[in-house]
Amino acid sequence: MGNRLTKTYSIPRENIENKHIREPSSTRVMTDFEQTSYTESASSESAFDTTIPSQREFHQVQQSTYWLPKDDEEQLRLTGQHFAFKETFGGNVMPSVTELIKFDNEACVLDVGCGSGAWVMDMISDYPNCDYHGCDIVDVVNTDMMPKQFTFKIGNILETLPYEDNTFDFVHMRLMIFALREDEWPGAIKELLRVTKPGGLVQIVDANIEMPTKQDDAFYKSVYAVHQTCAQRSQNPRIGGEIERMVREAGNTNIIDSQFRFNDTTTKTNSAKKLAWSWINGVKSTISVLGPVIGLENEHDQRDFLRELKYCMENISGYFNVNVVVAQKTA
Repeated sequence: MGNRLTKTYSIPRENIENKHIREPSSTRVMTDFEQTSYTESASSESAFDTTIPSQREFHQVQQSTYWLPKDDEEQLRLTGQHFAFKETFGGNVMPSVTELIKFDNEACVLDVGCGSGAWVMDMISDYPNCDYHGCDIVDVVNTDMMPKQFTFKIGNILETLPYEDNTFDFVHMRLMIFALREDEWPGAIKELLRVTKPGGLVQIVDANIEMPTKQDDAFYKSVYAVHQTCAQRSQNPRIGGEIERMVREAGNTNIIDSQFRFNDTTTKTNSAKKLAWSWINGVKSTISVLGPVIGLENEHDQRDFLRELKYCMENISGYFNVNVVVAQKTA
């Protein structure tokens, strides 16, 4: 099946045992203790489930190029990923945001592409006096578990969002890298700004997936497959590095903050473990798409590759680059 990118190397037996781990509920935000315990379990040398689900549930929104699942397992991964990003940046919003937005005084907040609502739930824990709104192209939010401060609506950033102009004090959007074509980003940013009040802030967080220099390990193969898949969908896997420029070009904005984080997963810090876990499980979630690019011909190949990838990112090479841009709407 085309070029096989797989390569087998020796992995200590204790590093590839296949054991199930307890995963967190996607309907609530874990406490600090729970998320730390979960990360340690998920990142341990022995606890990794390589079972490939026989079927995954994907959205049916025709105009969207988003290629990750929308099922419960994916929502669990996104919840874990949320805490990885929170630890990477030291919070749910940048310090520059809290200097300008008074979240203790009933600010109106929107999360675009909110998924199951992990970011919103965590924000409500920190700032319960705000009015929170979330939108996504599909509804995977368990509204029965959501606090009264939160309202969800179906909304597509590529169309007119279901909100009036100048509605929100703070608008958040994160990880749309696999949802938007490169030429769709400028329009999406303008739509974020449309619903933001003059003087309000927009925070955009996204990945900058550079090709590794080391070309003979499992991490390289996973990144190569992601790049190829993005190219097929006219997506830019390095879009995080372009956000500041696009926000400037949108006009009527001042860049308040722009930061980049390089996270080496082999350092085995808490944030490194969480980001490695998120990447590995993201590959697992999309193995039906990425597997043929890598050259994985069957489930046995897939399971072996996931074990190799986990070992590689913990011990050989692996990283996750993230950009965050905070902009203030001027008019």
